[in-house]
Amino acid sequence: MSVIGLSNASAWQDDRSGWRRYTPQFDIPMANHPIAKRLDALLSGHNWNRNRFMRKLRKDGATLKRRKLSDGTWKTKHIAPRRTSIRLEREQTLDALVRAMIYRADYCPDSNYLFEVKASVEELAKMIGQLHEYEPGYDGQGGQYRHGRKSCDPVHGAIDDMEAAEMIVVVREFDKESKTNKAKRIFFRPNFFKGFGLSMDDTRSMLSMARKWQEKNGLLKTAKQKRQAELLRQAESDRIASLDRPSLRNLLARIKREFTGENKHTKRVMDANHRLKEAEKRASEQREQREQREQSQRSDTEKRLIQLQGQLPPVYVYQAKNQIKAEHGLTNGPEFDALLLAILETRT
Repeated sequence: MSVIGLSNASAWQDDRSGWRRYTPQFDIPMANHPIAKRLDALLSGHNWNRNRFMRKLRKDGATLKRRKLSDGTWKTKHIAPRRTSIRLEREQTLDALVRAMIYRADYCPDSNYLFEVKASVEELAKMIGQLHEYEPGYDGQGGQYRHGRKSCDPVHGAIDDMEAAEMIVVVREFDKESKTNKAKRIFFRPNFFKGFGLSMDDTRSMLSMARKWQEKNGLLKTAKQKRQAELLRQAESDRIASLDRPSLRNLLARIKREFTGENKHTKRVMDANHRLKEAEKRASEQREQREQREQSQRSDTEKRLIQLQGQLPPVYVYQAKNQIKAEHGLTNGPEFDALLLAILETRT
């Protein structure tokens, strides 16, 4: 087995991880872009054990939808709840992988969909020394020929965790003709930035500064030409996942509006919607608490009446109430409830 992407002997793992042979490592100088440099600086001091989205995922678990099958069901992957502390091996993979993703991300504010990582998973794994290539050969016991293959399972596991934590969007597509999976496409979500302590205002400010930086350095025209060439290349390629699904395009467009605050999703409207949702949540909680208090204060007769009125046709209840009113002149109260219960019990 050969390992691709290892820079030197320092890639050997230290004694803290024991069984792991190679340590994930990103040695390329960070891209000369203000957003990339800011994220790289934040990542240098980031503790993945304190990342609130990762902690929530590890506590609650999640289910990822892979692709829709011919019978209408979804192929899924279940991530079970785990201990909240992250193993050193996964931390190292996350550190190196995210740094590579930051290095290859598209930060152009004029892109149709923001923050796409312009690299395949295989390329990212190669950049951090986690792409393993198995040599082809014969299996000595079974006599079966084993084709050479490439593997980067730790990288796939880290990407699944970030996707389940809603820090990234991963676009997958299965080629029905060749029966193979096309190259994935990865986009940063707002939670990616929030996990590093950045608010949406901070992210919008960085996008604004990035545009000014492009203007200052005369890069707007060049960036537009590169973007058009990239779109043409992606449209003609049959090896990478497409963005043809309306639901996916709507999701990416909504994420862009959240990043930029454009159109109807301005900061003021988004804040108002957030306050409305919080108010509705509080009102619902208060209503549930009130119903619970009322339930605990009801007598056995009242509880039984509520049960019977839900089981019997409304006309039976209506006739019983009219009968009590005509014979006893009662319309409510404990005695009325007792008589109503006695009549309804005969109807069950």
